[in-house]
Amino acid sequence: MDRYLDSFVNRYKMYLMDLKGLSPETYRAYLNDTRHLLAFLDEKGIDIPDRSVVRAYMLKLHRLYDRSSINRKLSSLRGFFDFVMTQSDLKVNPFSHVRSLKKKEDLPGFLTPEEIIDMIECTTDLRDRAILELLYSTGIRVGEVETMNCMDVDVKSGFILVTGKGSKQRRVPVGERALAAIRAYLISRGIEDPIYCPEPLFLNTRGKRLMTRSIRRAVYKWSDAVALRRHVSPHVIRHTFATHLLDAGADLRSIQEMLGHASLSTTQRYTHLTLDKLMDVYDKAHPKAKEE
Repeated sequence: MDRYLDSFVNRYKMYLMDLKGLSPETYRAYLNDTRHLLAFLDEKGIDIPDRSVVRAYMLKLHRLYDRSSINRKLSSLRGFFDFVMTQSDLKVNPFSHVRSLKKKEDLPGFLTPEEIIDMIECTTDLRDRAILELLYSTGIRVGEVETMNCMDVDVKSGFILVTGKGSKQRRVPVGERALAAIRAYLISRGIEDPIYCPEPLFLNTRGKRLMTRSIRRAVYKWSDAVALRRHVSPHVIRHTFATHLLDAGADLRSIQEMLGHASLSTTQRYTHLTLDKLMDVYDKAHPKAKEE
């Protein structure tokens, strides 16, 4: 049965498509968040949620998701109802009074050099090997991997062109091992020089662009294959890249540029990891470290 809000979903979809700088992953998330709420309202037989219904929905989210996911869903829903208000006589956004949750300042997890190398070395699939090498060599986001085309890889210069948040483009250096893995994969597709090829860089089994979810699935697969002690995601590899660069003496500004962080304070989170490591080394090695 169609309900009142269902009539706005297709218009909202077109509105999101017209927004500049919205990544495919964010676009899909906004739509999925909206549909998740509408399914909840449909179960309750309600068109427009009041405060009690919003409260019930928030309790459901708390049982299912972590803080960052809940905050993203809140942002999506506020955006949807702001749009509905411009298209109807709805006067109040039902989610306008709901506060975002404070984020925990968890330090990002990362792998040791031995762990990431073992993970890459165990990867026998040419495409997946190229993905892992690219992620660790550049630290780019999984969504940025999805949107890359073959022509974004400049084998001669050793740089890739990355389209980040807000459609901002940046050139990122890429290591020779990653370039060799990408070349091997593309040659298997009959592509000798990627700079002249407009096709997506990574394809699924149907010959279509490999999407973010499938990239994550490939990373999970090979981390499980090497029996790492943790669940590895593309984001963990991004953190690993940044931490290893910092440990090797790279400056924060350079790491910020490569990661595509708008603010240096975001990149500075990695200094805590290195300082923790330094303190651990100090405690183990210095004769007076444990003296009262």
